[in-house]
Amino acid sequence: MPKIHPETKVLIIKRLKTRSTADVADTFNVSQRQVQRIKKTFEDTGDVFDKPRSGRPCKTTAREDRLLSRKSKVSPFSTAAELHETWSPEVPVSTRTVCRILSRNGLHGRISAQKPALNKRQLKNRVAFAKAHSLLKEWTLEKWKKVDFSDESSVELHHSRRKYCRRPTGARMDPRFTQKTVKFGGGKIMVWGYIQYGGVREICRVEGNINSLKYQEILATSYIPNHKRGQILQQDGAPLHTSIFTSKFLKAKKIKMLQDWPAQSPDMNIIEHMWGRMKEEAWKTKPKNIDELWEACKTAFFAIPDDFINKLYESLPNRMDSVLQAHGSHTRY
Repeated sequence: MPKIHPETKVLIIKRLKTRSTADVADTFNVSQRQVQRIKKTFEDTGDVFDKPRSGRPCKTTAREDRLLSRKSKVSPFSTAAELHETWSPEVPVSTRTVCRILSRNGLHGRISAQKPALNKRQLKNRVAFAKAHSLLKEWTLEKWKKVDFSDESSVELHHSRRKYCRRPTGARMDPRFTQKTVKFGGGKIMVWGYIQYGGVREICRVEGNINSLKYQEILATSYIPNHKRGQILQQDGAPLHTSIFTSKFLKAKKIKMLQDWPAQSPDMNIIEHMWGRMKEEAWKTKPKNIDELWEACKTAFFAIPDDFINKLYESLPNRMDSVLQAHGSHTRY
């Protein structure tokens, strides 16, 4: 049945004042039923315009939608196509419809965060450390300011993280829209660094494999000359950090350590944010070899504002609280 234009409906109402329904229907080439419906709508509402409609009815029922949502929650890593195969609504629907139903129920497709695996012992250690260094134990910002955070990090010449692009249909393999990769990242460098509240920092390049002796050399040249009395050095539990030789070296140099640092806890080590920002800025320069990469990393590391470091320190009390609230599991940091 063709839709009648609103202006035509107005003319039909005017003609009905002097003519019959049958005559009006013949004049405008519509059915009498349509004329009667327009007349009734006008008498009920005083208008001839259609009310806003909700659109096409859903093919699936609310119960079927709930079943699909439950399946997705039970198996969050299943794709829409996989869920579609195990879900059997009365009316066949497309995979795209499955995506829309899940989104409507607050289940959106996202790239999952990559976090270190934690066992029960590590969860327990994270909670214990967070409790011992929480505000309840008087670990205020003033105490955290005395801690120097340190760590190693490797930087690849060509990073291979996923990138998004907008391209026309059928152009997936067009060189303009492909991300170029190189085996083993095209080479990489290892760096060590530390940060201190107020913006003091240092970074050095580590040649070859790092072991306990080389780590002591790094500390002797890049940390100890700038070390202030009363400062506390934070380091993770890597064997080269906790070996007998390293421990004796630190004790001989009267370096106080932050004790019981939990394993698998990059979210608690604020220098990780420095590495992330440094790498982003270094890669923007598009270095051609590992020497250029090192220069770019060094420049980017020292270019990070002091205020950025201070804000990382200011987040430490909240980080401890977040670990406690998560019962030792991963946090948003």
